[in-house]
Amino acid sequence: MHLTPHEQERLMIRVAADLAERRLRRQPDLALNYPEVMALLAAYVLEEARHGTKTVAELMDTKLSDVAKSLKIPSKTAGVDLTDFKVMDGLPEMIRDVQVEATFKDGTKLVTIPDPLGKADPRAQVYPGKYELLADDGQHAVTFDADDHEDSLREGPLWARNTAKRPIQVGSHFHLGDVNACLKFFKDEECTDEADVKGKRLHIAAGTSERIEPEHVCRVWVVPIRGDQVVKGLQRGKTDDDWSVAR
Repeated sequence: MHLTPHEQERLMIRVAADLAERRLRRQPDLALNYPEVMALLAAYVLEEARHGTKTVAELMDTKLSDVAKSLKIPSKTAGVDLTDFKVMDGLPEMIRDVQVEATFKDGTKLVTIPDPLGKADPRAQVYPGKYELLADDGQHAVTFDADDHEDSLREGPLWARNTAKRPIQVGSHFHLGDVNACLKFFKDEECTDEADVKGKRLHIAAGTSERIEPEHVCRVWVVPIRGDQVVKGLQRGKTDDDWSVAR
């Protein structure tokens, strides 16, 4: 049996989800960790897509409580099924978006689930992008935010409008001058004054992305691309300039 890397990855997700389910059936009040939550959510999306029971739009609204209801794990009260799972502290701050490539009846599509555990608490002790450093006296911690050094460079807000018939997703370090031509950037919400985004990228966490739905207008912040300002592998611009060099 020859499996592609993509198929192997899906099987690993299924195994991890089955393990998490077995643990929950043994201890229904178990607080789930990061791998268990991610596996359960991903497996749920893959199965619903495979059987054609939900559309992409419906799966984008998936919450962990939907997974709990589908598994029908009995709680400690006899005859009562769990309607939600407990999770460890800090997980809503770690899991902001879940993206799953699922196979539907009409092809493979990317499902993006925003905040499946609810909105993150900015006051939480565990928060991505922040580091806890001991002060000189060693008694208390000093918090350093990894994004602070770019806040002074942030420009905006700008307004991004998707004029295409399909969603457009832009990665954190993609040169905005080379994005899909159907994605336009403007200085005002009425989308009348077009903005120059040459040499810019979205001001979002590294490794994340921003998804703009068809005919949707959303507010974004941008920052200049730093370092050597060379972005390789992108499309050529519509002018004589080499847009693969963000300068």
